[in-house]
Amino acid sequence: MAAQPTTAVILAAGKGRRLAGVWDRPKGLLKFGRETLIERSLRLLRARGMDRVVVVTGFEAAEYDGILGGRATVVRNLDFATTGSMASLAKALDLVKEDFLLLESDLAFEARALDGLLAAHEPDLILASAPTGATDEVWIDAPAGRVRTLSKVAAADARHGEFVGISRISASLAAQMLDAFARFVKTEGHARMSYDSDALPLAAALHPVAMLLIRDLVWGEVDDAFHYTRVRDQVWPHLDEPEGD
Repeated sequence: MAAQPTTAVILAAGKGRRLAGVWDRPKGLLKFGRETLIERSLRLLRARGMDRVVVVTGFEAAEYDGILGGRATVVRNLDFATTGSMASLAKALDLVKEDFLLLESDLAFEARALDGLLAAHEPDLILASAPTGATDEVWIDAPAGRVRTLSKVAAADARHGEFVGISRISASLAAQMLDAFARFVKTEGHARMSYDSDALPLAAALHPVAMLLIRDLVWGEVDDAFHYTRVRDQVWPHLDEPEGD
């Protein structure tokens, strides 16, 4: 069994253009209860032994400084507007050389999502749920539980789970993702590569990555106005929030 990671990386550089008119600040600073999304993720990670948390910021990065304080190491993707999420992850990997949990900043999720990943035997694991109907889903094609592709347009018979946006990544898998990123930049001439639908499948072709399916997981991301309403009304009320929320 692989040792449990004690490091986490949160990707928080994006602008969230589709939330225009609803929210014009970084998505991780959305608040549905007493905490922002990123504060809640930090609390859950710390409670599970994450001694080191690295947050990659970009859009309105200074807004995170007061929120995060000394609770996380912050690195900036200054080119967030012209690069993809893999470029942000690469910034974190300048510092992180060990195994880690990888999260996106705009997620609200049940704590058991982290528990399931940490309890697993596999060192490389991406979390999936049954279809949420939230729209803009990323589908995981994982025959026999081994990841092959992630895509927003996967055929029905290739939808073995819906990608949650929380993963367990070993140092060796991260190295494969960085290699894929370097090849992509050299070939395409830009860095607009996603870590999930682009880099992960390329790395998984060389390095086995498993899928953990928690069918009934309650979770949501906030990419647009519909997502915002869904998380507020259908997800947040069912989460394990501190007493008084």
